[in-house]
Amino acid sequence: MDWRLIWTTFFLMMALTTTVSFIFHGSGYELILAVSMNLVATTLKLGTRHSIGSMMMSASLVADFHLIPALGAFYILHNPNMAHALVIGALVANTISVILLILEAVLEQLQKDSMS
Repeated sequence: MDWRLIWTTFFLMMALTTTVSFIFHGSGYELILAVSMNLVATTLKLGTRHSIGSMMMSASLVADFHLIPALGAFYILHNPNMAHALVIGALVANTISVILLILEAVLEQLQKDSMS
């Protein structure tokens, strides 16, 4: 069992679902939770050596660069419309990251099957 993959998947899915929750509910606590989960997921992806893992890291960084300014727009500028727009950008980046995660898992399983 690959615990790093489990935790990465967990935090990535939590970031994705809390981002969706913020879009529909609009609570600032959900935005803080989404930023926190995404930062942890990004940290867990550090040191990946596969090209798909690098793309996942890039997508996660894009989500960070959308979520952190969204937090500032929500709490400092008091502009929830701008925060929502930035969070939708993070949602797209996290969705791409999940698709890459699934693709990596399928390719890894195919590789294991071809070896046996």
